[in-house]
Amino acid sequence: MTTETLIQQLRDTLVAASITIGSISEMDKLGVVLRVSVADVTTVMDALLQSEELQFEQLIDTFGADVRGLIEVTYRLRSLGRNVDVLVKTELPYGATLPSVWEVYPSALLPERELCEMFGLSLEGHPNPKRMLTTEGLPPFLRKEVLIRDQEAS
Repeated sequence: MTTETLIQQLRDTLVAASITIGSISEMDKLGVVLRVSVADVTTVMDALLQSEELQFEQLIDTFGADVRGLIEVTYRLRSLGRNVDVLVKTELPYGATLPSVWEVYPSALLPERELCEMFGLSLEGHPNPKRMLTTEGLPPFLRKEVLIRDQEAS
């Protein structure tokens, strides 16, 4: 499947599901990147899973990055039958709420908890959104605003 064909199939699938597309592009070494609003994340993931044409049946990974003062959440989906991947990206401000996609892709259960804990996000619709790596009161370690060590101790 060519990249152009994949992009067109993604566009057709999302338009058919009445989902507003932020952008679809090809990025060097990353492949096809689909940007959507955080409000549409669960709907987009479900549309990509249910699409008989695309068949994105596997969530490979969920991760985040602090980019320009926003938390960028990335989901890597794979179509085993088509042998293609797509990255679904969304951005949230600090302290925002991320809707869980675990009901669409159950493999998101643990990565979502870790992501939200390490970036200080709230998790909506998850069956067990509590912390798993740190205790209450610790800062979200992966935000750029959090100091690596105490400046007075160094």
